[in-house]
Order: sequence, then structure tokens, then C-alpha cells
Amino acid sequence: MKRIEDQTQHGVLQTGSHDDRARQDFAFSFRNKITSHLMPANRAVFEARAAKRHEKEHGTAPQSPADIRKAMEADSFYTSYVSVRRTSQELIWRSVLPAVDGAEDIEVKTSAGGSLTLDPDISVPRYVDALDIHCMPGVYCHDTGTQATGALYDRGVYLYMSGLMGGLNDSVGQLAATFLKARRPDFMPRKILDLGCAVGHATLPYVDQYPGAEVHGLEAGADLLRYGHARAEAMGKTVHFHQGNAEETGFDDESFDLVATHIVLHETSRRGLPAIFKECFRLLKPGGIMMHIDQPGFAELDAYSTFLQENETYYNNEPFWRQFRRTDMVQTSVDVGFAKDNVETDILAADVINQSQNNGPANKGAKGGGFLVVLAKKS
Repeated sequence: MKRIEDQTQHGVLQTGSHDDRARQDFAFSFRNKITSHLMPANRAVFEARAAKRHEKEHGTAPQSPADIRKAMEADSFYTSYVSVRRTSQELIWRSVLPAVDGAEDIEVKTSAGGSLTLDPDISVPRYVDALDIHCMPGVYCHDTGTQATGALYDRGVYLYMSGLMGGLNDSVGQLAATFLKARRPDFMPRKILDLGCAVGHATLPYVDQYPGAEVHGLEAGADLLRYGHARAEAMGKTVHFHQGNAEETGFDDESFDLVATHIVLHETSRRGLPAIFKECFRLLKPGGIMMHIDQPGFAELDAYSTFLQENETYYNNEPFWRQFRRTDMVQTSVDVGFAKDNVETDILAADVINQSQNNGPANKGAKGGGFLVVLAKKS
């Protein structure tokens, strides 16, 4: 059975005692057993049993994701699978809670020169604080007055993603920053903003990729920011963290060269997403770039894989997942002011998509096997 590799240590990482880590290792192994064995078996169950039952009862074979869901929800194997998968997700977070419960601020002796600005009067969008996204207890903006939520997020995400996001949970940021440098070699941003930065997993890679830039991160959750600031300082990375709303950041017009998000947009509402795009356009200087990295659309997947990936909405507290993956990102960019000729999309290959988001073997070569990147330049 697969065992988790040690997460890369840094000054504020909380992994807990020996017993805490044993519980985490069990939760990790349990989830991976479900993902690697039960999840792939669903296709065989569908083809050999559920599809035939549906055709017999309804007179036609299931064609759409909705048809397939109806067929599968009548099968005991599938209902057992979604139950244990949800349980394994909750167990991941529960295994981490004892290690971070009541976590207090950790004094960081070395200073990288970053900053932390909190706003006690912040207006948090409802889609951020209405439910526990991907079952993480306490929602992102939960404020304990400590670093506890940030510590939970850092360790929990590592276990939840099976370590596939890298030892520092920063593979998406590394992928994005490397892509941008290669695609726009002459683009040298002096001021960068990462919206929805959480604890800075994807923010810090820009410090190394663009050493002359001033790097900022904005997030609604105070605990996440306290932890993220301490983490960055401990790692010697200069980042300025701000508590704020990505729809209305409060920064001046045309104050950034690069505004980016990383795996954030699929957790925003139908109203919130275009509002964030509009804010990105406002914040960019002429010639500046907006970049979003997120889940790819469903267009390249077959109906079965689309059905299985939609489980994130049905069983993993991701209410906007289905709608987001059917959203035209180019048109959304044009609607807020970007010229269509200045908007492009691409797919950044990433194995984590195939393993964590239920892509079946029939779709290994599909464009869905990676992260969507949306790149838009302001005229």
C-alpha cells in the first residue's frame, strides 16, 4: 500500500506527535486505497451492470452525465463508493485537527521583510464562508486569532492531495510561474498580486521566478494569512499579505503588472467569478497580464468522466464546480474589457489531475489531463 512521503519541513509546519502522524498516515492510506481501487472499478460496474439496467428500465442507454448518474445511483457498489470516499475526505481533516488544535503564533527569528495587513471590517463573500469547502472544518475565513486554520490547511491539503502538490504544496505555483516565464520571456512584472492566496503555497514561487518583483497575496481568512506570513518569513521569502475580498481589493487602479489566481475560481459563485475578472482588469497597468490556473472544462471528457468528476459538487462541498467547468473563460475575459485577441488559454499537463479528479483511463490523452491556464493582456 502506498505510504505518504514526508512533507517538506519549514518553521511553522505542524505535523503533531507520533500518534498524530500515525492517524494521518492511516487516513492517507485509506483514501488512496479508495482512489486507486474502488474509483476505477466504477467504470466496470457502469458498463457491465448499471448501464444495462438503465437501458432495460428506460428503453435507451444512458448518454449524458445526468443519465449516467441516475443509472449509477441505483447501484449499491457506487453508493458504497461515494459514501466511503466522503468518509475518507472527512477523516483526512480529522486526523490533522489534534496536531493543530489551539495552535499559537510561532515566533520567527529570521525576517524576510514581508508584511501582514489584517482588516477586521472585511466583508466576506457568502460563497467563502457559507460552507466548508472540500469538507475542511471551519471554512477558510474562520478566525481563531491564531494560525490554527492555516496550519490545518497546510497539512490537510498535503494529505488530501496525496503529496502530489509537492513537498511544499507549491507545484501549481511553480507550474504557473514557469509557464508564464516561458510564454512571456520579455515580461518582467515589478508588482505581482496573488488573489485567494490562502497560506501562500502558489504565491512564494513568484518570489524566486521574478526576484526583482514586489509580491503580494490577498486572502479573506485571517488565520490563513497569519500562518502564511509566518511561513514565508521562516522560508526567507518576502511577501506582503493582505486580508481582503478579491472582488473589491481596495488597491489603486492600474497598480499591478501581474494579477493571478491558482485553483481559486472554481470555488467562486456565478456572480463572484466575473466580478473578480473585472477587478483584475481594473488593477492591471496597461500591458499587464491576468493569469488564472484552475480546473479544465468538461468539453474534452466523455460523459462518464464528466459524471464522475461532478462528484466534487455532489459529495465534496464544491457547489460551483459543475458550473465553473462549463464557463467560457475567454468570453468572461472579453466581457470585462480584455480584447479577444489578447486572451489565450492552454492546458498545463499535470499528473495530479488524473489521479485526484477521477479521469478514467479512456481520457489519459485528453486535454482535460492538466490545469487550464487563462492568460489575458490589458491593452
